[in-house]
Amino acid sequence: MNISQAISKRIILLCYEKNITIYELSKRSGVPKTTIKDIISGRSKNPSVLSIEKLAIGFSISIGEFWNHEIFSYR
Repeated sequence: MNISQAISKRIILLCYEKNITIYELSKRSGVPKTTIKDIISGRSKNPSVLSIEKLAIGFSISIGEFWNHEIFSYR
């Protein structure tokens, strides 16, 4: 698994955990729905740190909490 795949899975997991849709995440974070879908689908291979930070805010977590998950401890 590469980093873009891990980010995609983390977003999907957080949507499930927080019980929010991509549309709701878009409204909360200010990240366009199409951008979120591109990240999740893998079309966006290099999501910006700013987008990740905005998504974390949309999930009501810190950016540190976003990255602090076992999914990012692959080798």
